[in-house]
Amino acid sequence: MDTVLWGAGAVVGLGVAVFLADRVLLVMEARGWIYWRKTKGLSSIGVDLIQESDPGAQAVKRAMEQERVRKNVRPAEDPPLRVDLDAGTVRIRRTGHGGQEQAP
Repeated sequence: MDTVLWGAGAVVGLGVAVFLADRVLLVMEARGWIYWRKTKGLSSIGVDLIQESDPGAQAVKRAMEQERVRKNVRPAEDPPLRVDLDAGTVRIRRTGHGGQEQAP
């Protein structure tokens, strides 16, 4: 009989401890110290994990990376075609095989 009462007391004590811990964490959340019941959102790690399992998200991520690289990398030389609408001119640079420029 003593073990039953001791076990019931332990369960009640654990319940009270969990309740008090929840109240303390709610006060901390109200002060802006932590996120307890309300979530800030997914961390970048969580987003990455979700995107790894979604093929559509992988395609979007790949396209965004390609666009970022395209914008940051400038060609080493002028493009072979240049159009100036204000001057009314079009310049075409002739290239040989393998992209090598030919003499005019």
